Amino acid sequence: MIKLLSVAIFGALFLESHQWIPVPEDPEGPVVKLVCWTDWFDRDNPSGSGDWELLNNLRKENPGKICEYPLSIEVVTTDTMTPAISTGQTFYIFNRAKGFVCRNKDQSKDMCRDYKIRVGCPCRPVEPCGVVGCTRAGPTH
Repeated sequence: MIKLLSVAIFGALFLESHQWIPVPEDPEGPVVKLVCWTDWFDRDNPSGSGDWELLNNLRKENPGKICEYPLSIEVVTTDTMTPAISTGQTFYIFNRAKGFVCRNKDQSKDMCRDYKIRVGCPCRPVEPCGVVGCTRAGPTH
């Protein structure tokens, strides 16, 4: 019973942080890869010129936590976890190579909301760890 519960808990945690997504690398069509998501990062607040969540800054502040060539990024508001694309705001940068920037001067009213970002990286190969149902996988760095 405990072994079954352990497998169920591991499976739920694994599926929450791992996801298969199409990656537009091949001109003939997208390649589907397993993506491992980082933790959420919120390095800036929109009080100045906007909310700047650039990957080069995040990598400096969080060494070894963000891969060099992300497959995807996800950006949500810090208060309600609303996807950035659903807020109606205008974004200066929103891509997997650079990260995310919402500039206050680009908004028609008010200022940028406070956003956080997580990065989808290629997963490391899964290695058995000697226990049934136990595997190790994580973002490659």
